[in-house]
Amino acid sequence: MYNLIRAELFKLRKDRSFHVLLLIIAALSVAYPLLYYIDNKSGGKPQFTGAEFLIKFVASNGYVIKFSIAALAGFFIASEYTTGVMKTVASSGNDRGRLYAAKLIGFSAGAMMISLIFPLVSLAEVSMLSGFGQLPEGVDAFFLPRVLGLTLLYTAAYAAIGALFTAVFTESGKTISFLMVFFLMINTILGGLGEYIPVLTTVYDYSVFKLLGDIGKTRIDGGDLPALLLVPLLTIVVSGLLGVLVFRKKEIK
Repeated sequence: MYNLIRAELFKLRKDRSFHVLLLIIAALSVAYPLLYYIDNKSGGKPQFTGAEFLIKFVASNGYVIKFSIAALAGFFIASEYTTGVMKTVASSGNDRGRLYAAKLIGFSAGAMMISLIFPLVSLAEVSMLSGFGQLPEGVDAFFLPRVLGLTLLYTAAYAAIGALFTAVFTESGKTISFLMVFFLMINTILGGLGEYIPVLTTVYDYSVFKLLGDIGKTRIDGGDLPALLLVPLLTIVVSGLLGVLVFRKKEIK
């Protein structure tokens, strides 16, 4: 298993699509706060400090996570079905469950790295331009590590979902298109259906799709923290097990 994970991490380091995604997200992370800086300066408005920018715009990182996972799933995983690499690996004699788990770990590691680019790069840039400043009153010193930790956890949960659907579709185009639409529309769909099927409201309230927007809250009640931690962990486990079942039964051509 260790060698399988090492192989996936090695492929990740060499994967061009991963490098391109890193560069694109890094460029956007530099441009996004710079536009606000120029606009505020030309309009005579007070500038954001690093801490203020992170608190106000950390929710925007959710779109980065969704976009990067959809793209990386299509190029890093699904492309191996098209090129025949997956067939070769699946016929190597290794257990398919271990192969899938190793692939999921490598994929999740790449997605988690990308998910930290926007908050860290934008925080560093705005801090250099306007200073880090101070956290607002009522925001504890653990805000930054909590946000980054939950970002990694929820990215891993979304990656597990992305890997599951990649095993279903196996084609890059279909995988990217479906995941883009799914991640962008699932909140609206579950929220709308919840008006007619009340149980779906509860499902939505305790799903990673809803809770992803809560990780940037400046205050998290002690009663909310267990759900914020357990929901993504359960999502990883359930999606991972379903992915293994699909991968084991999949006829890889």
